[in-house]
Amino acid sequence: MMKKYRCKICGYIYDDAKEKVKFEDLPENWKCPWCGAPKSMFEEIKETENVVITDEIEEENKLEFDDDSLREINQEEMAYICSNLAKSCEKQYLDEEKELFQELANYYEKQISNKTGNLQDITLSLEKDLQNLDEAMKIANKYNDSGSKRVITWATKTTNILNVILNNYQNKGIEYVKNTKIWVCEICGFIYIGDEPPKVCPVCKVPNIKILEVK
Repeated sequence: MMKKYRCKICGYIYDDAKEKVKFEDLPENWKCPWCGAPKSMFEEIKETENVVITDEIEEENKLEFDDDSLREINQEEMAYICSNLAKSCEKQYLDEEKELFQELANYYEKQISNKTGNLQDITLSLEKDLQNLDEAMKIANKYNDSGSKRVITWATKTTNILNVILNNYQNKGIEYVKNTKIWVCEICGFIYIGDEPPKVCPVCKVPNIKILEVK
């Protein structure tokens, strides 16, 4: 029986029916061709039943905010937010709005002081991001916010991919990125290391015209 397996990091699908070797027969050191994740990070795709989601009681759907948890958004976060809004406008062909949000993003980027960190600092930061994304997904699921769930899923996948890339870099050093190219999807942030990018972004599904080489 032919089976399909999905990479839990980037979403790449290995289809036994299309490949020359069944997934279970692949060597243990085989890695995902997109993100480099090990074979152990793949899960079998199984058919699932459709789940009917019922409306929750209106009182339960009310958002509650704790004033003590609110804080002012810093300039770096504002730069990210405006940049993402610009990309969203581009996808909707809102050229004027895109330019305005990009102008704001550029302004806030100039206000950010240059910061550098070692690999350990970056890894800890990514782990914190994943924890925050997990909490965000719980809230999005509670209110059945499909838009938020999609964005959080993208962010989780790209963050996991960054973790894999950092681990590979720590193990292989500069040779990992030497004599090859680095590509970044300008829509979702997917990163790919190789001579040519995939035809379609495995995270947000845009064509590779949006996956740009990092110079």
